[in-house]
Parts: sequence; structure tokens; C-alpha cells
Amino acid sequence: MTAPTRRRAAIGVLCVVQFMVVLDSTITTVALDAIRVDLATDERTLQYVLSLYAAAFGGLLLFAGRLTDLTGGRRVFVAGATTFTAASLLCAVAGTMPMLHAGRSVQGAGAAFASAAAFALLLDLYPEGPGRNRVLGVWSALGASGAAAGLILGGLLTDLAGWHLIFAINVPPGIAAAALALRLLPPTPSRTAGRLDVPGAATATLGTSTLLFALTRSQTDGWTEPGTMALLTCAAVLLLTFCVVEARSPDPLVPLPTLTRGPLPVAAIAIASLMAVVGSQGFFLGLYLQRIIGLDPTATGLAIAPSALLALLGTALAARLAARVPARALVVTGLLLVAAAQALLGNLPVNGSYVRDVLPALLLFGLGLGTTFVGATIAGTTGLAPAEAGRASGLLNASQQIGIAVGVATLVSATAVTSTLPQALASSYTNGLRLGALVAVAAAITTAAKTRLTAPTAHQEKTPSSARPDHHPTTPK
Repeated sequence: MTAPTRRRAAIGVLCVVQFMVVLDSTITTVALDAIRVDLATDERTLQYVLSLYAAAFGGLLLFAGRLTDLTGGRRVFVAGATTFTAASLLCAVAGTMPMLHAGRSVQGAGAAFASAAAFALLLDLYPEGPGRNRVLGVWSALGASGAAAGLILGGLLTDLAGWHLIFAINVPPGIAAAALALRLLPPTPSRTAGRLDVPGAATATLGTSTLLFALTRSQTDGWTEPGTMALLTCAAVLLLTFCVVEARSPDPLVPLPTLTRGPLPVAAIAIASLMAVVGSQGFFLGLYLQRIIGLDPTATGLAIAPSALLALLGTALAARLAARVPARALVVTGLLLVAAAQALLGNLPVNGSYVRDVLPALLLFGLGLGTTFVGATIAGTTGLAPAEAGRASGLLNASQQIGIAVGVATLVSATAVTSTLPQALASSYTNGLRLGALVAVAAAITTAAKTRLTAPTAHQEKTPSSARPDHHPTTPK
């Protein structure tokens, strides 16, 4: 196998696992009612099938990114992919809710390590330039379309063979990916000297996980419920402690300049805002299609498919433009397209037509989704030293999970109604979609105000410093 072929095969393995972990963020959504009936549970318990995965996934990403920098990407990736696959099998054979909850928690943990390491390995395989931009376009397509694909496959698989299959389907590709990774991925020694900031890792993981868990719980229990308030208070204390620990640590989990300067934090904000809109749109539009228009789960998933397809087109176009257009311009353009689509969906009538009222907005939304993801991912990794790849991966991936949780929790709570009349429900859904448009506009303004989000220069594309044999990267101070 030639070196280019081996590299393409390695990228394929990384992409398969990334698609799986993104897919599992939403694949259970349409299957929840079938799980409720089969395992004889209530909605309060059922929500943890989603929230435990998101909490473990989002909470462990910063820790996983730093561990990747310190120990090497291949071993972290293989460990994460193996854990994710084993947990998927546990979920597939679960006969009780506690067993399913345990499986989803472990599955989210495996997803965090596999995803953080996969992104860092991708940056190792491709130095800055057009080649990396094309690969990042593919990577962005996985994030942009994976969530929508989860809704589609979740409905189809549940209707065809039951909810167990949505987890069992991960096992064969997961086993194959872990085995191929050992053969195809190059050994990756640690990228940087130092030690793992254990207090920072513990407080970041517990704080982020608790916050995500509290935000998800608030959707059913409300913001003022004592349990939710206790979780939010605990999360605030843990995250404040994390900031204090990091300020005093000689080798912090996330250095302060990483969070406050350069393009990476702006890219993370753009991705978090985008995923807040994506998550809330899936909630509101999914309910509109089922409760107002009357579609079944499979039809609802298929109705969302055009958005995923246009997201793929958007990533392909943006990846081609990235060499000539500043990444900032791609992010702003994509977010404005998303805002326009949300504004159109915000006018959905009670007696709406899918073809006339929903489909055009979904096509526009998908195009903006793909464009934003590519622009933000390229911007966040431009000029990045190899020693920072794991940290960047953890931050960008964590921003996705936090964005989804915060977006769904806040927008759903802000527009909730007690009435079950179609007019009241439709008004609630459209108000939530309009708020999503405002979130996208605010993110576009924030990004436009930052002038450092620029495309790589011609010199960087031809002779990236990270690709020169005599280059010895150091962690930015």
C-alpha cells in the first residue's frame, strides 16, 4: 500500500468513527417512544437516554484532548473506539432502563476519547494548506450531516427491526475501525512535554457534565425545580473552581490564551451557536412535522434528509473556496444563511405544506450549516501548533455538545406552552425557530467583528512550518 493510499485509508477510519459518535447524539431521539413502551418507563426517566450520553461526551472532551497531546493519538483513539463499540453492544442487549443508562454513559465516554483523538490525528496527517482544507471539509460534513442522519436512521431502524438495532448497528464498523486503526494509523508519540493537570481535568469534566445534565433535565422538570437548581449550582461551583485551578497550574488543561486570544475561541463560539440552532431546530421542527402535519417517525426522518444532503454540498463548496476566501467570510455567510432559513421556518402555519413551507427552508439551512462548519473548523485550526491539536480538538468538540444542550434547554423553556391545541403548539414551535434565527445572527456579528479569522496565506499553503523537517513546534505562551 502506497503512502498516499495508506493516508486516505487512515482518514477513512477516523471519519467512520466520527460519523458514528455524532450519529449517536440524535439516533435515539425518534426511538424514545419505542424504548418507553418496551422497557415500561416514564418520560422523566426516558430523557436520560439522551442526557447521559451528552453529559459524558461533552464533559470528557477537554480531558480527552489533553490526554491525546500527552500520550499520543493512536492509543487514545483505539481505546475510545473500543469503549464506544463495547458500550453500543451493552445498549443493544439492555433489558432494563438502568442497564441502558449505564451503556449510554460509557458510550458517551468512549465517544469523547475517540472524537478528540481522531481530530488531532487528522491534523497530524495533513499539514496546513489546500489538502487539509479538503479533508476538513469532509470532516465538517460528518458533523453537519451526522445529527440529521441520526434522526433519519433512528426512525427507519426502529420501524424495521426495533430500537435495539440503532445500537447494534455500531458494533461491526466499530470493531473493524479499531482493528484497522492499529494497522493504518502511524504511531503517535506525545506532542508535548508536561503532565496531566488532574485537578483541572476533574473539575472541567465534572463541571461540564453536571452543566449539560442540568440543562437537559430542565427541559422536563423546569428551571426552578430543586433538583435542577442544585445541579446548576454545583456546575457553577465546579467550573469556577476549574478557572481558579487553571490560573494557578504550571501546566493547565486549557491555557488562558487559548480561551481568550486568536481564532480558536471565536471558532468555538460560532460552532456552539450553530449547534444550538441545529439542536433546537430538530426539536421544534420534528414536533411540528409529527404533531401538526401528522407525519410518522420514519416520514419525519426522511423529511429532514434534504437538509443533510445540502449540508454535504455546502461543505464541498466551502472547502473549495477556503483557499481563496477568508474563513471569517465563510463562517459569517453560513450563519446568515442559517438565520434566513430559521426565519422562514418561523412563519410555519398550522395548515402548512411540507413542500411549500418546510422544504425550501431546509435546503437553505443545510447549505448554511455545511458552510459554517467548514469555515469555523478551518479557522480554529489555522496556525495551530501540533502540540495544541488535542486541546483544540477538545474545545471544538465540546463546543458542539454544549451548544446543543444549551440551545435546546433555553429555547425550549423560553417557548414552552401548556396548551395542546394545534394553534398554540405551532406558535410555540415557530417562536423557538425565530429565536434560533436571532442566535445565528448574533454569532455572525461576533465572528465578523474578529479580524483574525483569515484564510492561510499563500506562503503557509506552500510551505507550512509544521511540515518542515527542521521545525520544532512549541506550545504558544
